[in-house]
Amino acid sequence: MGETFALKGKRLSKNDLLIHFLGETDELNSRLGLVKAMHPDNNVCQFIEEIQKKIMKLMSHVSDIENEKYFFTEDEIAVLKNEIERLSEKTDKPLQFVIPGKDILEAQIHLARTAARKTERMFFAVNEHSNLCQKAGAYLNRLSDYLFVLSQC
Repeated sequence: MGETFALKGKRLSKNDLLIHFLGETDELNSRLGLVKAMHPDNNVCQFIEEIQKKIMKLMSHVSDIENEKYFFTEDEIAVLKNEIERLSEKTDKPLQFVIPGKDILEAQIHLARTAARKTERMFFAVNEHSNLCQKAGAYLNRLSDYLFVLSQC
């Protein structure tokens, strides 16, 4: 009681940092799914679905940290960076702090952004005790940037 299993069958306390991280990551993925379900632009929806696949990869990585097929690459980070640049050029709004809530979709994107930030913080907490792929942390950082810019479009 009060324990669960990780991907490789290792028993962990439900209060273990890894389990908290997996919960935060699961919430992030669900929030991304809500944005995807609400967004009117099919290209954005497809892009978010690819992000969701990366989030699932991240969950596998922290559960099986030695399996290189779950490691993140510079190319995956570059895809986010390129989309951030593309969207930034598309908006005429200054990219600065905003008060969320101009509409439901924008507010949902901000909730996904804050979930990404929380997941990123938890990633680095887990990384203090495990040797995680640093590019995965960079990916989470870029993801919250992407979501901020998307909220402005």
